[in-house]
Amino acid sequence: MMKLNSKKKKPFVNPLLTGLLAAVVMWGTFEIPAGAEQTQSAVSDRSLVVFKSGRIPNGVVEALLARSGVKVTAIPDIGVVAVKSETPGKGESIKEFLFSRFGRDIEVVGEDFVLTLKHDLNRPVGEMLSLSSVRFALEDVAKKAGAKTDESDVAAAPAVDVSKAVLYQQWGWDIRQVTGNGKSFEIQPGNPQVKVAVIDSGIDPNHPDLKNNLVSTGRSFVPGDPSTADDFGHGTMVAGTIAANGLLLGVGPRLGLIPYRVFQNGDADSNWVIQAIIQAVKDGVDVINLSLGTYKSLKNPSDKAVLLAYEKAVAYALANGVMVVASSGTDGLDIGNPAVLAAQRGQPGDLQVHAPGGLPGVLTVAATNRDQGRAFYSNYGWNVDIAAPGGDFGPLWEQQLIADVRYMCLVTYPTNLPQTPLSQWAGLPKGYEWMIGTSLAAPKVAAAAALVIAQEKEKWKKVGYPAGVKLRNALRVRDILEKSAVDIGPTGRDSQFGVGLLDVVRALQAVR
Repeated sequence: MMKLNSKKKKPFVNPLLTGLLAAVVMWGTFEIPAGAEQTQSAVSDRSLVVFKSGRIPNGVVEALLARSGVKVTAIPDIGVVAVKSETPGKGESIKEFLFSRFGRDIEVVGEDFVLTLKHDLNRPVGEMLSLSSVRFALEDVAKKAGAKTDESDVAAAPAVDVSKAVLYQQWGWDIRQVTGNGKSFEIQPGNPQVKVAVIDSGIDPNHPDLKNNLVSTGRSFVPGDPSTADDFGHGTMVAGTIAANGLLLGVGPRLGLIPYRVFQNGDADSNWVIQAIIQAVKDGVDVINLSLGTYKSLKNPSDKAVLLAYEKAVAYALANGVMVVASSGTDGLDIGNPAVLAAQRGQPGDLQVHAPGGLPGVLTVAATNRDQGRAFYSNYGWNVDIAAPGGDFGPLWEQQLIADVRYMCLVTYPTNLPQTPLSQWAGLPKGYEWMIGTSLAAPKVAAAAALVIAQEKEKWKKVGYPAGVKLRNALRVRDILEKSAVDIGPTGRDSQFGVGLLDVVRALQAVR
């Protein structure tokens, strides 16, 4: 049995008796910012150039490099070039030069915006808390909160050692909810030959729940820093949701993970993300997870380049049979209506979209809470395709600002980063934190897609591959996930949950 860390003497409850523990936290000053899930800032000396016909004309890169103080990154597979001027204020002259020399070949030039993960809901909940009042509230609070305990339903499976996954048993309601209380582990736990790309802040290579599933060191797109280790935390949280296999369990505990690091201290150039998508496809991954996003204007010419570059990168992935899964965003906004979205963001008269989640070809995921309602922060809209658990603060939050950790998601976290006061108070071992967000919903769907692929490969290896069937077909996998989802909103597809709640067991059973 795991021995939980507890340096201070304080009343504690056996970690396996989750039904007895309701850690309720009175929050101090806390405000969810009105900005983007990952806000964007324009850098005038950084540009994205998208060329017609998906190719970079001969001589473009050489002509740019011949200019003083210019850095160039070519993405030839989709006809995109990222240009950065080292001299402040020279960005506009570079654009003029490009149009004068290659104007007939240019489709659009725009800003290479910076994505940032610096939003409260992308951090561990324990970093946002003011632990002004923490108490053990047992049966009384459980009744008031209407909490459901389902630990008795955990299904032990020979393919995955659930008995050792004590944190999964205690806190893993979100994983159990989509895996049929672990039943899907018996059908298909995954295998390392089926790989999920985590395009994010990196993955902790030393985390005990993740290190055995890291099938490659991946690649960093952060200039001057080749490490794909995670010094921010977000990517490790996402990775554990996909394939943790230790004290916590992910949706596919035996899936392969590959980190593609694009965030440096929580910030990333858009072209780094686009490069990572292309590289992941070339590396032979099966599914790409993007728990990131931004808002762009359809009216602002400067925004069009990054939107088009994302669309081209997604199309490249799909053409090569790779599914792209992305989060819908964490601002509680309607991303399906550009006019409404712009008005909700305080810019009436504009037309705005969320990207990459919400773009054509992307499997866009909304977040649900423990009671299978839409999480208060989750973006929604007609372009949301499916939903998965992302957790929330519990039923007492809205009226009383009391947060209940039983409604949050426990996730893997870099072992080299400090523990939050909340996880220390709860006696958790280092490397685990609570979090909520669509960033945790998307990887559940990405993992499910990878499991469907693993199941197809396993079945077809036994009976022979069906004639005329492509082995890598993202649309077929997507169809299985959508048709097997549980309809939890209005009958049929709706703007809150798309086709419904992810159901991994039904998806695996649908593989023929």
